[in-house]
Amino acid sequence: MRALFIEEKFHDYAQQGRGERCKAVRTAYVHEASGTRPVSVSLYRPKTKDGDPRFWIYGFRRHAAHDDVVAIFILNGALHAINLTKTNVAEAVPGSELDIFLANLRMASYSVANELLKMLRDIASKGPILAACAGSTSVGRSVESALGIKANSSRDPDYKGIELKSGRSQLSARETRATLFACVPDWEMSQLKSSAEILHHFGYYRGTTFKLYCTVTTKGPNPQGLQLTVDEAARLLKEVSNKPDAPKVAIWKLSKLEQRLSEKHRETFWIKVKTEKVCGQEMFHLHSITHTRSPNIPQLERMLVDGTVTLDHLIKRVSPTRANEKGPLFKIVRAKIPELFLGKPRTYALS
Repeated sequence: MRALFIEEKFHDYAQQGRGERCKAVRTAYVHEASGTRPVSVSLYRPKTKDGDPRFWIYGFRRHAAHDDVVAIFILNGALHAINLTKTNVAEAVPGSELDIFLANLRMASYSVANELLKMLRDIASKGPILAACAGSTSVGRSVESALGIKANSSRDPDYKGIELKSGRSQLSARETRATLFACVPDWEMSQLKSSAEILHHFGYYRGTTFKLYCTVTTKGPNPQGLQLTVDEAARLLKEVSNKPDAPKVAIWKLSKLEQRLSEKHRETFWIKVKTEKVCGQEMFHLHSITHTRSPNIPQLERMLVDGTVTLDHLIKRVSPTRANEKGPLFKIVRAKIPELFLGKPRTYALS
């Protein structure tokens, strides 16, 4: 809840003092089948119990009982609450205050998606786009370039909170997985303390370049002897090896991986293109979009365990003492993408 308040710029407990004199009061709304009621919500940190953050909706006992499930969200700078145990939002009376509010909420939640969909349809209607570069990133960079999005290495989603993932509809063996996010290990917990150390132990020469480009999965050791294991009790993802000098390679907290998934894929357009060669140059026809929202966070751990989600190292030595890694990248089998999200994905045709 604290993260939600900060993200929506509603309240930051870290900037708040302790005690009654530092209490903040904000506007809130409780939505029920009978109508919407404006109330107030207090946000405070007590002097005791290490100032553990609290919030309380005034008069909420009249709207909810023990064990009720309540949806809390921020909209237009105000806190909103719906008691899902007592209020069936799927059966709101047509034309009622609740029905109108929910309709406006749905419209607002899809406004950016509809804007982006229109832009992509406009691009598709003009015919194929020229590949902006070569290699595995060419489709993504070409689509983003056509949208006017500059290439960057930001961890944030690409377009107003929507992540773009583009790929060919005719998949090669190397394109059956899609990148979810990048996340470095927790170096303090890991036996090896940097990508350079991992490269030192497991790298190989390809021509004159010393590198480690490989996929690591829970299904078994790869040719470099690397494998993933999930410690469900400790909630850790561990990279291990069959080499005696580096049996425990790296560690990630599952909570960190879940956070990265939530940040990167709150809403995603998975774009498919068809390719053709024109006068020796690759061209892309925008073909379709799969639109996903709201990652099903507990599924990530399951998918790591069964090998649906894997890890790619892309490390190479750039000087005698320094290595560069584009990742590590966590990837998912494309056919399994819908299983990682809540609700049924929407599909849009572009051509």
